[in-house]
Amino acid sequence: MKKKIFIVAAVIISSHLYAQDSTKKTLDEVVVTATKFPIKQSQTGKVVTVIDQETLQRNEGKTLTEILNYQAGIFINGANNALGTNQDIYFRGAGTGNTLILMDGVPVGDPSQINNSFDLNNINPTQIERIEILKGAQSTLWGSDAVAGVINIITKKGGLHKISPAASISYGSYNTFRGSAGINGKLNKFTYNLTYNHTDSKGFSTAYDSTGNNGFIRDGFKQDNFQANIGYQFTEKLAVSAASNYGKYKNDLAAGAFTDDKDYTSSNTSFINSIALVYKLKTGSLHFTNTFINAQRQLKNDTTSAAGNGNYYRGNFKGRSYVAELFGNVALSNKFSLTGGVQRMAQNTDQNNAGYIRDYDYRYSSVLGKDSAHTTNYSVYASLLLLNINGFNAEAGVRYNNHSIYGSNATYSFNPSYNIDENTKAFVNISSAFKVPSLYQLYSEYGNKNLQPEKSNNYELGVQSFSNNKHNSLRIVAFKRNIRHVIIFYSDPLTYASKYINRDKQNDYGFELESTTAINKIGNWINNFTYVDGEGKNDNVKVKNFYIRPNFTFNSTLTLQPAKGLTIMPSFRFVGSRLKGEYDAGQALMPQYYTIDFYTGYNFTKQLRAFVDLRNVTNQQYFDIVGYTSRKFNAMAGLSFSL
Repeated sequence: MKKKIFIVAAVIISSHLYAQDSTKKTLDEVVVTATKFPIKQSQTGKVVTVIDQETLQRNEGKTLTEILNYQAGIFINGANNALGTNQDIYFRGAGTGNTLILMDGVPVGDPSQINNSFDLNNINPTQIERIEILKGAQSTLWGSDAVAGVINIITKKGGLHKISPAASISYGSYNTFRGSAGINGKLNKFTYNLTYNHTDSKGFSTAYDSTGNNGFIRDGFKQDNFQANIGYQFTEKLAVSAASNYGKYKNDLAAGAFTDDKDYTSSNTSFINSIALVYKLKTGSLHFTNTFINAQRQLKNDTTSAAGNGNYYRGNFKGRSYVAELFGNVALSNKFSLTGGVQRMAQNTDQNNAGYIRDYDYRYSSVLGKDSAHTTNYSVYASLLLLNINGFNAEAGVRYNNHSIYGSNATYSFNPSYNIDENTKAFVNISSAFKVPSLYQLYSEYGNKNLQPEKSNNYELGVQSFSNNKHNSLRIVAFKRNIRHVIIFYSDPLTYASKYINRDKQNDYGFELESTTAINKIGNWINNFTYVDGEGKNDNVKVKNFYIRPNFTFNSTLTLQPAKGLTIMPSFRFVGSRLKGEYDAGQALMPQYYTIDFYTGYNFTKQLRAFVDLRNVTNQQYFDIVGYTSRKFNAMAGLSFSL
C-alpha cells in the first residue's frame, strides 16, 4: 500500500511542478462558506474546494453525488448504484451524518432520518450555480453535524437580462430521460429564476443477482424538481430574497442484498422555503434568514406471495425543521473583522411503521408523534479574523449551544496561517465540533433522552501554493479527528433489550493531495489523492471498525479544448479495498476497483451545446454496497440551450 501511495503522490506533485503557466481558469476564487462573508481562498487558512458552474456544465447528465464523488476526501456509498439509492456520505472517513449539508447557507437536515442526514437525491445539478466544500470541524460557524466538513449548495439566482430562457434534454442507458426548462432575468430592481427538471428512468435491478440468471426485475425512478428564486433591491443598502425548492421522486426497491422484490416502492418529497434580508453596513453587512424545511418519505411493500418474500410493510416518515438566523460581519479595521450571530432551530417528526414478516410469523408496529418528538436548539457564535500582519493571518471563534433535551455545550476554532510568499501559505486548524442526537435516537422505541451530543476535536496541518497567475495550484493537508461520546445502537446480550447509548470513541486520521495543472491554453489536469484510516475504542479496547470506507481513493480529470467549441474530458477514478459492513456476509474485504469516464461537449454557438458522456467505459463490475448492483458501462447524450 505504501508503494502505491508514493507513486500516486509523485504523479500529483510532478504534474504541478512541470505545469505550463497558462489557462483561462483562475483558481483563487471568492468563497463565502469559510467565513460567512466573501473572501478569497488565498486569504483563509481553511481548506475550501469550489465546484464552479463551468465544471457543473461539463458534468451534464450526472447526478449530484456522482459529481461530488470526484472530490478529495469524499466517498459517497450509493452514488453509482440505481437511482434513488441511499446516498451515504463518508467525508474524510467520518461516518454518515457527520457532514453538514447547506443550501444557500442554511442547514437542510431531515429530522425523520435516523442520523438527521439530508437526501441528496432531492437536488438536481441544473438547480445549482456552484458548490463550496469546506473541510474539517466547522461547528463554530455552522453548528451541529459539521464534524468532518460542510457542503454548501448555492442555487441559481436571477440573470443579467430581462428574459433569459434555458432548456436541456438528454437520453441514455437504462432508458433514462432527463429534461429541464427555465427562465431567469432582471427587471429593474427585481430578479427572478424559475426552473423545472424531470427525470424518468426504467433503471436496472437494485439487488445483484448472484445466480447469473438475470431474473431480477428493473427498479425504476421518476423525479420532478421545481425551483424558484426571486429578489428585490429596495435601496442601495436593503435587499430581500425568497427561495422555494420542491422535489419529489419515486423509486422501486429491492427486498435486500441479493434479494429481488416485485412491489417494494419508496416515495420521497422535499420542500424547502426560505426568505432572507440583507442590510449593508458602512463596513460590513447584516443578514437575516428564516427557513422552513418539510421532508416526507413513504415506504410500501404489498408482497403477499412466497416468491416475493411474503412480507408486508408500510412506513410513513415526516420531518420538519424551522431555522431562523441573524448574523453579521463588520470590519473593525483594515486588518481585523468580526463575524457573529444567533440561531434558533426547531425540529419535529411524525413516524409510523407497520409490517409482517412471513418467515417468523411476526407482526410489528410503532408510532412516533410530532407532539412528543421535538427539540429546540439555540446558539450564539462569534469569530474574529485577522488578515495579513507581516504575512500572518488567523481566525479564532467560539460557539455556545443550548439544546432543549441535553442542555448546553460549546465549540471553538483556531486557524492561524502564514503567507510564506505571495503565492504560498502554510496553515494550521485546531477546532472542535459536535453532533446532536437525532429525534429518532431520542424518542423512538429505542430512544434515550439521556444521550449527550457526539463531540470531536480536529487537527489540520497543510501547505497550499498557487502559480503567479493563480492558474496552477497544489495543496497538501494532513488531518486527525478524535470523536468521543459516539452514539451507538446497543443490544443487551442477555435480555436483547436495545437502545441508543453514548459509549465509543473514534479516532481517524489521513492526508489529502490536490493539484490543478494548466496545460498551455487548452485546458487543465486535476488530480486528488486521499488516504484515511481509523479505529474505534469500546471500553478502551481498540476495534477495527473502518467499514465500507476505502483507505485510499485517487481521482484524475483531464479537460482539454483542442478546437474552438470542443471539450473533451477523460476521467479516472480508483477506489481502494475496504472492510465490508459489520453485518455483511462473505469475505472481510471488498476488492479495489477503478472506473474510466469520457465526456465530449461541443458548443455549436454560445447558446447551443451538445454532449456525450460515457461512463465506466471498460465495463468494470464492482460493488460499493455488498449485494447491490453498481452501474457497468452506461452513457448519456443531450442538448442544452440558453440565452
